[in-house]
Amino acid sequence: MPSLFMDTTPLKESRDYRRIWMGSVFSTMGFQITAIAIALEIFSITGSPGAVGLTGLVAVGPLILGGLYGGVIADTYDRRKVALLASISMWLVTVAIAVHAWMGLHNIWLLYGLVALESLLQPINQAARGAIIPRLVRRRLLPAANALNMTVGTLGMSVGPMLGGALVATVGYPWTYSINVFAMMVGLWALYELPPMVPEKKAEGASRGIRSVVEGFSFVRQVPVVGMTFVVDLIGMIFAQAKPLIPALVVVAFGGGDAASGVLLSAGAVGAFLGVTFSGWLKNVRRQGRFLTLSYVGWGAGFFAFGAVAFWLDGRNPSTSLAENLWAILLGAAGLAFAGWCDALGSVFRSTIIQTAAPDSMLGRMNGMFIVTVTGGPNLGTAMVGGVAQLVGSAVAAMLGGAVCILAIGGFTLAVPALWRYVFEPDPETNALPEIQHNPDHPATASITIVPPKSE
Repeated sequence: MPSLFMDTTPLKESRDYRRIWMGSVFSTMGFQITAIAIALEIFSITGSPGAVGLTGLVAVGPLILGGLYGGVIADTYDRRKVALLASISMWLVTVAIAVHAWMGLHNIWLLYGLVALESLLQPINQAARGAIIPRLVRRRLLPAANALNMTVGTLGMSVGPMLGGALVATVGYPWTYSINVFAMMVGLWALYELPPMVPEKKAEGASRGIRSVVEGFSFVRQVPVVGMTFVVDLIGMIFAQAKPLIPALVVVAFGGGDAASGVLLSAGAVGAFLGVTFSGWLKNVRRQGRFLTLSYVGWGAGFFAFGAVAFWLDGRNPSTSLAENLWAILLGAAGLAFAGWCDALGSVFRSTIIQTAAPDSMLGRMNGMFIVTVTGGPNLGTAMVGGVAQLVGSAVAAMLGGAVCILAIGGFTLAVPALWRYVFEPDPETNALPEIQHNPDHPATASITIVPPKSE
C-alpha cells in the first residue's frame, strides 16, 4: 500500500529541500544527545534533580526572546544568511561545551550560560529555516514536507536521549559532546549550499524592533485562521501534559519502576513516529483546518484515556517488576501513544496552514511565535498539571486535563469557526512557486496567486 506510507516526493523533487532535511537530521540528533548529556553531567556534579531542572528555567527567557526577535530578523534579512549565522553560532557554543568537558572544568554555571546562549540562537535558526521551506517545494507538497520534518523531531526526541545516555556511559562526556560538533557541520553545509532566500518586502517597507513584533501579534489577531492554530495548540499543551504525572502513577497504579516510567514517557514519541511514518494519506486532506482541530481533540481524548486507566488501577500497590505489570503499562501507554499520533498528524497541518495563510513577509515572525508556543506551552502545562495533581491526585488531574482540553477547543471553535472552515487549495500541476499577495491594511484578504514558471 504505497499511499499509506510517508510521501517522500519533496526529497525526490527538490535537491535543496533534501539537503536541508538531511542536515536537520544530523543537527537535531546531535542537539538531543547534547541535551541529555548536559542533564546527566549537571546531576553527576550536583546530585540534585533541582539543578537539572534549572536548565529549563535558564532557557525559557532566551528562547522567548530569540523566538520573537528571531522571526523579525528572518523577515528582514536573507533567511539563508540568518539561518547560517545562527547555526554557526550554535556550532561554536557546541564547541565550547565540548572544550569545557575535555578540560575537565565541570562548572555548572558555565553550562547554564551555554544552555541559555544556545536557547537564544536556536529559535532564530528555526524561524529562518521554517520560512525557507515554502520556497523549496511546490505548494501541494507542503504537507508532505512538513510530515518529513516531523520525522526529524520525533526521531530526535525518541532516539537522541537513548543514544546520549549510552554514549555518556561508554565513551564519556568529552566524546559525546564532540559527536554533536561533527553532526552540526552537516547542517552547516546544507545551509551554505542553498541559494539566497530574501524575504518579500511590503510596499511601505519593513518595520523594525518592537513595532515589527507587534505587527506579528496583530496579524495573528486579525487573521483568525492563523490565530486559531496557536489557540488550539496552547490549549492542548497547557491542559494535557503527562510528564509530571507519570512518576507518581507508576508507584500507585502502573508499577514497573523506572523502566515503566521510560516506557510511558516515550509512548507519545512512539505514537508520533508511527503517525508520520504512515502519513501518505494526508496529501488527500483538503479540510486541513477541521483535521487540525480534531487532532487536538484526539490529543485531549488520549490524555483522558491515560488518566482513566490510571484511575481504574489506582491504589492496587503494584510491584516494581516490568514483566508483572506489563499489561497495565501497555494500557496506559496506548492512551499516550494515541495522543502523540494525533499531535504529530495535526502538527503537519498546523505548519502547512501557517505557511499558506500567512504572507511571505510574515513567515519568519509566524515561525518564531510558533517556536515560542510549542516550547513554552508544555513548560507552562507541566507546572499547571503538576499543581492540579497536588490537589486532586494524578489520575484525576489527567482526566480533568483531557476533558478541559476537549471542551475548551470545542468552545473556541464555536466562537471562532474560521479554522474549522479552512480548506486547502493546492496549486495546479506546475513548477511555479506560490506567491502570496498581502494587503497590510486588511490582513484577512491575503490571497495566493501562481506565477508561471520562467522558460529555460
